[in-house]
Order: sequence, then C-alpha cells, then structure tokens
Amino acid sequence: MSLCEWYAKREVLLTGVTSELGRALLEKILRCLPDVRVYVVLRSQNGLNGEERLKKIFASPGYERLRQEMPGAMSRVKTFEGNLLYEDLALSIEDKASLREVTVAFHAAGPHDSFLEYCQELPKLRSIAVASSIFRHRGRIAECLQNEKIPNLPVALVRFPCIGPAYKEPMPGFVESLKGPTALIVGAGFACGNSELPAEIIPIDIAVNTMIAAAWEVGITNATKPVVYNAPQLGCTWDDLIKKSRRASSKFPYPTFGIRGMTSIEPLYWILVIFLEWLPSFICDIVFGLCGRKQRILAEYDRVRNALQPLKSISSRSWPVERNRVHLLKERLTKEEQNVFPIVEEIDIESYVLCVAAATRKYCVNEDTLNIIKMTCLFFLYTPVILIVTYIASRTVLLYA
Repeated sequence: MSLCEWYAKREVLLTGVTSELGRALLEKILRCLPDVRVYVVLRSQNGLNGEERLKKIFASPGYERLRQEMPGAMSRVKTFEGNLLYEDLALSIEDKASLREVTVAFHAAGPHDSFLEYCQELPKLRSIAVASSIFRHRGRIAECLQNEKIPNLPVALVRFPCIGPAYKEPMPGFVESLKGPTALIVGAGFACGNSELPAEIIPIDIAVNTMIAAAWEVGITNATKPVVYNAPQLGCTWDDLIKKSRRASSKFPYPTFGIRGMTSIEPLYWILVIFLEWLPSFICDIVFGLCGRKQRILAEYDRVRNALQPLKSISSRSWPVERNRVHLLKERLTKEEQNVFPIVEEIDIESYVLCVAAATRKYCVNEDTLNIIKMTCLFFLYTPVILIVTYIASRTVLLYA
C-alpha cells in the first residue's frame, strides 16, 4: 500500500507542535495528506490556551502557503489541553476518550517517556514516530537502539543531525529564526570546528518527510518493536558550505560585522571573533549611545554567538553514522511520492544557501540594523583612504609652498 493510501482518513496525534520541527510537520501533513485529521496536545502558556497558541502558529509565515492553497485546513486540527511531563499527558477523561481512534502518533520534541506510556493506551495505534538526535551518542551510531529507553511498540525512532533551513518546502530556504546552521550558512559569524568534516545538517522539510515516511513503513510492515532511522545530512563538508555561501553572503549580507569561516585553532578563533566581530560592534554601540541612538549592534553580535555556540561540539568531531535504512525507505516510495516526500536528495549547495540567505534577509533581518552596518563598513573602509589622500595632498602643498 502506498504512503498516501495508507494515511488516507487516518486520525493522527501530534505532540511538540510548538517546536520548529513540530510546526513544519503539522504544515506538511495538512498540505500533502488532505484526508488526515490531526489531534494536537498543547498546554496553556503566557495567558494563551492551547487553541490560541495553535492559531498563532497558523498565522505565522511558515503557514502562508497552506493558508493560500488550503484556507480551511485548520478545521482538520483539534487541540487538547495537556502536558508532556505528566502521566497520560495530563489529558482529561473526555479527551482521552476522543483520542481512542488515533492510529498514528508523532512526537516532534521534548521528553518522550510519558508520550510513549500514553501511546500504549491507544487501542487502534499502528505506528509511532519519535524525533531524536544523533548527537546523543558516542562511537559508531548504528541503526539500532543505543541506551535509549523505548518500549516494545511499533516505534520509528528517527535520529536527526542539526535541523537546518528548508530545502524546498514550504518555500525554498525558508527559516523563521536564526539558529546555528542558518548563522553559519549566511556568514553571520565565525565558527569554531573542523571545516574538513561532513556538515551534519538536514533541511527541515527533509526531516519532516523522513518522519512521515518512517511512520508509514513501520505501519505497513506491522512492526512490533522499535525501528531506528538515522536521517541523512546535506552531503558536503563544513568547508564546502562556507565556500559556496560567498555569493549568497554578498547578495544578502547579514547585519553584523561577522566574518565567514571556521577554524579548529581555538586561540585564532577567539582573536578573530574579538577583534573583527565584537570590537567593531562595541565601538558602534558606544558611538550610538553618545549620539542618543538605540544600541543594537552588540545585541545582534550576541544573538549570532548564541546561535553558533552549539555547533562547536558538533563540528569539532566526526559522527560515523549508519544511514542504510533511509535509502531503503526511499526505494519503497513510488516515484510520485518521492517527489512529494523526498527523504534522500542530491542538493545543489550553492543554490540552497542562496535561498537560505534570501529567506533569512526576509524573515530574520532588521533592515535598519543592516543599513547601519553598511554605513559603518563604508566609514571604516573609506576613512583610511581619505586620511592617506589628505596627508599626501598636504605634503604636496608644503613641498611647493
């Protein structure tokens, strides 16, 4: 049975929907599996109940395509008040009765112990997909459980590398917030790591497709115990990623004094960061403060540093990962489904980073800050030239006086 046929008219449970992966997963299910009904477990937060939080997600830029193509999609989603940290997800008796028809469950983020315990109470459950990380492990990362406490259930445990900007969907290069992979790709700051190692990044839409397809395979094979899928990465080194971002960085510059690159020599890394990134940012904010202007450059520097920091431990060592199962999973899909749900792709890195830089400029960049950075860079560039020309002119005048 094909993937789309198997998912038709199913009732799906989704937790972790407020995470980056969870939001993208919900959008993909609603847009590409039109007969599926989705139940979302959300807790109230900051004065908003679960339904109000979900409405904010639907109003976000990542759902623009869905709103245009399927404006009534939200009617297929029902929200339940709950919490992943509590027994039975803190669901009421009435809500638990409403979920008894669920046949597929997705867990996109957060602790999964209570989620998996609750799944054992769902009488018609056929498949569960749980998102995890390859960076929780040491040594060779095989396609089997490694110190993971997963009960004997039909679970697709999908381990991901760093989640990066979208490859194609909902739009090429789409990104909503600045995180490590995005900051590196757009040249927002210098990174610490071994640039010759493979870039352990997966586009978020490829990650979502892998979860959907893995859940389908576990379901059609009637698995009774966990199956592990180690998701693919971009297929290039960190150095390739940095070099092929030059065109993108020049066309869509990020508003910092960040320099593009990576080194494994930590003293060199700190020298470059302090003198070429932090110091100009600090000087700019001092000048703005004296002029009564808002100090924003150092805050942007801190934002980029915080985004890049988690990449250090990932890019500084190799991650030997077995990835045979995802390639076999791809072969199970029909040609049409491979186009709709691509999970192993040969990505044109230069085109990818160009789209990422354009999307970052649109969704993550303050244009006022960018203009300030441009003017400051021009000032630093032309001031020495003006001083030299002035000095030569004054010497010439004195010589002929």
